[in-house]
Amino acid sequence: MNDRRSKPREFLENCLGERVEVALKGGDLVRGEFKSFDEHLNLKLEDARKTKNGPNDRKFKSLIIRGSNVVFISPPV
Repeated sequence: MNDRRSKPREFLENCLGERVEVALKGGDLVRGEFKSFDEHLNLKLEDARKTKNGPNDRKFKSLIIRGSNVVFISPPV
């Protein structure tokens, strides 16, 4: 993951099994364990927490995010 020239698919594969942060259209932010993705960049997260601009968090055991709603994916720091 340190190679800045890695391809997007390789980047996502390297993040599998790690906790990631996913920003969504509309300003929501989701953090969870990245389990899988498909050719449409649909993402599956487990033990996820979705936050909106405010104090209300929602927790999900398992969550599928449609790829067209994703603004960015950030690996663990």
